[in-house]
Amino acid sequence: ICPVPGPSAVTSAMSVSGFSGQYLFYGFLTKKENELNKVLNILSNINYSIVFFISGPKVNFFLTKFKKYFLDRRILIAKEMTKIHEQLIRKKVESIKFFSENMKGELTVVLSNKIKEKNYKKDISESVKVEIKKMLKKYSHKDVVEFISKKENLQKKIVYDFCLKTKN
Repeated sequence: ICPVPGPSAVTSAMSVSGFSGQYLFYGFLTKKENELNKVLNILSNINYSIVFFISGPKVNFFLTKFKKYFLDRRILIAKEMTKIHEQLIRKKVESIKFFSENMKGELTVVLSNKIKEKNYKKDISESVKVEIKKMLKKYSHKDVVEFISKKENLQKKIVYDFCLKTKN
């Protein structure tokens, strides 16, 4: 995916990030340690994508801070967007590596909204199996899988496989 040249690095970065459409543009972060910690603490509670401008030489300093405050998010680091040497780096914040060489220029950094980890049940209970069998008489596989997986917090694949076994 390549960003389309536009009037703003913010919109170009958001368009290729793959993150939610709602975002907060913050701009340049302060370099003062105490003030920075306060700002990042407040921003970490916001469940929107957040866009920053960061100078290349400071990227590792800010990555350290992001790893402290934004572990539950993904990150996009965009450099030289819409130019020949365009570079887009997408990772989870916790797994992004520090840069060994000193980066030049300005970077557009986008942090995703918070990642929600889903904890699904592993097995279908007997009462749910009975309910699925009844529902399959009236509704399509797709509708039953959709309904039961949401209602019972089960993975769709588990419900779908049970529906197939029941039908056959």
